[in-house]
Amino acid sequence: MAASNIRQLGVSVIPVEKDRADLLVIALPAGSRALPAAYSGVLGGGKGPVAALLGSGDFKGECGEAAMVYGASENYARVLLIGTGEAKAWTRERARAAIATAARRARDLAVNETRLVLPLVQGSDRSSEAELAAEVELAAEAALLGAYQYTGWKTVDLEKFKTAGNLTFVCAGGDAASLGRALERGRVRGEAVNFVRDLGNTPANHLTPTQLADKARDLAKQDGLKVRILDREACEKEGFGSFLSVAQGSAEPPQFIVLEYDCGRKDAPLIGLIGKGITFDSGGISIKPAAAMHEMKFDMCGAAAVLGTMKALKGLAVPVNVVAAIPATENMPGGRATKPGDVFTSYSGKTIEVQNTDAEGRLVLADALTWVARTYKPTAMLDFATLTGAVVIALGHYGAAILSNNDGLAARIAQASETSGDKSWRLPLWEDYPEHIKSDCADLKNIADGNAGGGTIAGGAFLAQFVDDVPWAHVDIAGTAWWDRDRPHLPKGPSGYGVRLLLDLLEGYGR
Repeated sequence: MAASNIRQLGVSVIPVEKDRADLLVIALPAGSRALPAAYSGVLGGGKGPVAALLGSGDFKGECGEAAMVYGASENYARVLLIGTGEAKAWTRERARAAIATAARRARDLAVNETRLVLPLVQGSDRSSEAELAAEVELAAEAALLGAYQYTGWKTVDLEKFKTAGNLTFVCAGGDAASLGRALERGRVRGEAVNFVRDLGNTPANHLTPTQLADKARDLAKQDGLKVRILDREACEKEGFGSFLSVAQGSAEPPQFIVLEYDCGRKDAPLIGLIGKGITFDSGGISIKPAAAMHEMKFDMCGAAAVLGTMKALKGLAVPVNVVAAIPATENMPGGRATKPGDVFTSYSGKTIEVQNTDAEGRLVLADALTWVARTYKPTAMLDFATLTGAVVIALGHYGAAILSNNDGLAARIAQASETSGDKSWRLPLWEDYPEHIKSDCADLKNIADGNAGGGTIAGGAFLAQFVDDVPWAHVDIAGTAWWDRDRPHLPKGPSGYGVRLLLDLLEGYGR
């Protein structure tokens, strides 16, 4: 489980000179050589230790830079300066990084009372009430993302995991009620992302398909969602031959998870979300190398992103209707496992030759996509999946690949990527690619011709055969679902990628 890293988030309009705390956080742009006027009174004007540090030029205000000053004020035992880089180069991602850095420092010092002044860039146009509320929302989200740490099954050295007390964002003016609502939105978003990180960190023996279905039931109860779980027998009756071909090698029973969110508007768009829920991927008969196989507990991060999104919908009052489908199973070798060359009939009626059992994600998604398309007839649908290693070659670990049959939907995703910080890049689905997934003995095969290249696009081209005429996008998160290094608001391990992207996309549909 995640440690409770910040006890409470708050927002205040009390000026810093009339308040007191254990830690005051001040963001400063590059080249700052003096304190802004708003702080000079409480921090000794031009004569205190903060002014001395700035005057020396040792603190340059570069993005990611941080410096702690002690003894600067009777009101504040510590003052933390955070660099935000060039003021003209301010971005939401830089703001997230700065706030996350401050939250981590407060957490690691177990500070009881922290004050962080907004807007980060003083005197900017972000001081308007609407922009200030947006920055409070962003700040609450970023603080929770930055302070996240996972204790899991640790039983020793637990004293290393510290907790910050109250972290309060101090705003120069603004309507307290409006700022409070913005804070709550940021909290809901941040907690949804951290929920996804918890799921991704959970060992596969503690998050089987059945246990993932139990999580969905709990979520439905807590957040007012409808839930339906199809077991193996129900999946057989539905005709989910492609999904069940992956499940047949595991002793763990498959679960097809369905969640529905009703916004209360019958005329609202209905969006379908499909998440790849492979709770452990050995590769099946086409078994993976042993060296990094333990990381394959992350192969359900697409499902986790969908669940995290569903968790946040009610709290944000997102004005669209949403249906989520998660085909959950393990992919294991065994006496009953699918063999390369086996042929199965999908829910769509199309037959699939399985040439590589490690290309299983597209097999479970195929049935889910067609089922959602035909059962719900959504306005649009998206699938999230750790689908191909090739996406890391294309984009590294910084962005997800988007493949879509609809330019309007792709444009909406691009806009949501900009605002959310979940970066993405669209790849083409030219008519040439489906030629490479035609089978000699069935309608399709689950991998492209050996010399075709474009592995990520081939995966998308395969999925495109199962969406009927519904506007659809495939989001390949194999490179972004988890990180092997630490960044301020993206700690090492599962990133929670996709929740913020989806929430911004869904709210855009609502508008």
